[in-house]
Amino acid sequence: MSTAIIPGVTELLVPIPNNPLENTNVYLLRGNDGFLLIDTGWDSDYAFQALGRELEDAGAGFKDIRQIVVTHAHFDHYGLAGRLKQLSKAKIYLHHADQEIFRTRYAITEEYMRQSEQWFRANGVPGHELPISRVPFGGLRASHIPQPPDVSHNGGETISTGIFDLKVIWTPGHAPGHVCLYDQKNRLFFSGDHVLPVITPNISLPPASDGNPLGDFLKSLALIRDLDVKTVLPAHENVFHDLRKRVDEIVHHHEVRSEEIMATLTDGAKTAFDISGYITWMPELGGVRFRDLMPGDQRAAVSETLAHLRAMTLDGKVEATTRNNVYYYQRAE
Repeated sequence: MSTAIIPGVTELLVPIPNNPLENTNVYLLRGNDGFLLIDTGWDSDYAFQALGRELEDAGAGFKDIRQIVVTHAHFDHYGLAGRLKQLSKAKIYLHHADQEIFRTRYAITEEYMRQSEQWFRANGVPGHELPISRVPFGGLRASHIPQPPDVSHNGGETISTGIFDLKVIWTPGHAPGHVCLYDQKNRLFFSGDHVLPVITPNISLPPASDGNPLGDFLKSLALIRDLDVKTVLPAHENVFHDLRKRVDEIVHHHEVRSEEIMATLTDGAKTAFDISGYITWMPELGGVRFRDLMPGDQRAAVSETLAHLRAMTLDGKVEATTRNNVYYYQRAE
């Protein structure tokens, strides 16, 4: 059942298959000529039909959509963009930095999988555990490359429906091209996966990346922390109201995670895989041991550990060395 947030803004729930998050929160904004949609949901017949019912309940149809703004290019946000484009002729907006995701998440090749396995092997994943690196991000391999965006923005633009004006704020971290959308007049903040009310967004270092996604994420949190916001509309879980408090909680989570990693290095150098085994995962849900995670979650855990280690290395807290083509991390002297 769709939920009205304020007049002209409605939350639509689009189911995600086999995922504890259950739904992607898609937002429908009224315009002078049709509607704007924020995110689209997972590309499945079940999700597509559910979105159609939610739109109908909100007094709209697929053909009424004029603009689709995608917070980032992950499956559960961009998946239905192609189908919606065919039905509505809507203009699709996506940040230019997420174009790489079309290759690494939607067009996964055997060469990419081979490189991924090499990456995880180089970070200590044992041979019998390497199948975790063959679980694609998002839980399954997409069957086709999706509809490309019509507009690749950079952040800083304003996208208007004639009723609502959405400022695009580039917030890399969870994805290179993740954006949040801010309607200053109504004090609405569409946070995508950047700020969620209960769980902390996955911040991973992709295979062979030379970036610093955790560093980018923390800078992005600082960028939006003090905005004048009344209502935060995330892409998962529930609508909430105290943006600053939640940002501070997420920053604290990563500080604790870094301290936990440093504590594992008191007795010598370890691989990212070794370190992952000492960390308490999903603490907001009571805590889960690494060995009890599903293979896809184990992959995410190792990648999150690597994101922390990359940031800590760049901050001079940790040093990386190699032995027999495997990376080891130790406290900086």
